[in-house]
Amino acid sequence: MSVRKLKKKKTSALRKPAVQVELPLPPPPGPPLPVEEMVLAWWQKPAAVVSLAAVAMLLLVLGAISQLHARRDRAQAAELEARVKTLTLRASTAARALRITPNPRSWSAAPDASIGWPEPPLMLDLYLPVGYSQFTSFAVTIDKVDQGRMMTIQRMAPDSNRELRLSLNSSAFGPGEYRILLQGYDWRGQRSDTGWVRFIIRQ
Repeated sequence: MSVRKLKKKKTSALRKPAVQVELPLPPPPGPPLPVEEMVLAWWQKPAAVVSLAAVAMLLLVLGAISQLHARRDRAQAAELEARVKTLTLRASTAARALRITPNPRSWSAAPDASIGWPEPPLMLDLYLPVGYSQFTSFAVTIDKVDQGRMMTIQRMAPDSNRELRLSLNSSAFGPGEYRILLQGYDWRGQRSDTGWVRFIIRQ
């Protein structure tokens, strides 16, 4: 037998048919592992977020209210300062003459005179001509509209020019409308209306 045949037999002996081997199956999967719950910080929780938003809104509203109150307080302080300034009697620094002819019948439809409120204060010399009247003695009453009586001067005699002269410190008269009523005294001492003046001091 030749060497070639021997090799062929040995090769045939080494080759065996494939055999299917049944391997054991892996065990079935068990229950799912528990998922670890994520713990949120207190400021990340919905309730905390809502509370913080509410607090922020409250602070915003309080801030707006505080600004409104502060603005109103500043306005009131400025108004009070202006009122104190207008109601405080201060020394006059100069004089100004003002001649106003009274209306002999009644109050005029328009003001008989109008001036700006002097600042610094002035001594206002009011000249009221009464040559149209035969009275020799007069009462002068000054009222401020919507406030009340400012002064009353009794038994005032006109000068040689038949004028009544009043010297008034402007700081005693704040802005507003003033009405001057002239009344003449008869021989019995009774007074009769004889002149009307509307006088406005502008702010």
